[in-house]
Amino acid sequence: MDLAFLDFVRGPLLKFALVIFFFGIAYRIFRVLAWGVPKNRAKPKGNPAASAISTPFLKPFRELTFQDVISKRAIQYIGGFIFHITFLLLVFFIPQHSFLWTEVIGIKLPYFSSTISNILAYGALLSILALWINRFTSPVLRLLTGAHEHIGNFLITITILTGIIATQWVGGGTYISMLGLHMLFADLLIIYIPFSRLAHFIDYFFSTGFYGRSIGISGVRE
Repeated sequence: MDLAFLDFVRGPLLKFALVIFFFGIAYRIFRVLAWGVPKNRAKPKGNPAASAISTPFLKPFRELTFQDVISKRAIQYIGGFIFHITFLLLVFFIPQHSFLWTEVIGIKLPYFSSTISNILAYGALLSILALWINRFTSPVLRLLTGAHEHIGNFLITITILTGIIATQWVGGGTYISMLGLHMLFADLLIIYIPFSRLAHFIDYFFSTGFYGRSIGISGVRE
């Protein structure tokens, strides 16, 4: 691999991936909105609008107990929390990515120090590996896991791993090659997200918001 390949995957291919991503996410949103909300002629006993807005943010905490978090599904809850936080910060707020987003979209983002960036990278890598292994070892998750989950986990893992290798473990021409692979897998991940369950960050707010509206109408207190 040479500089031409690196320029391609971090230039035209990345922009193409972002176009596919945003159109795919827009389509998912449009599809949900097109279904509409069924009319309910009963007089609301609560506040449907407030419940619809608050439920997506409060629902996870309402359902958590110490027994669930520690004894039953510790990896799923704790690992999931660590992964989502570290991966989100990793995508936007480490120096290399901040500079890249400035080139692509013209917006300068703040970024963390190298030490914090390394902690985020290893935190994201270890947590996604723990979550992925848990899908194999948990009888319930193993039944619920299909090819889409494994493809998504693979793309996330290999993207983070190649990024760590490129920035910390290699140099010279090997750095260029590894960085090219990192960008290639990142582009594939961006393209894959709208067509997979990785887009749950969009679906979650609609589904829990609709649920919140329903309990707001009925006046149920959780």
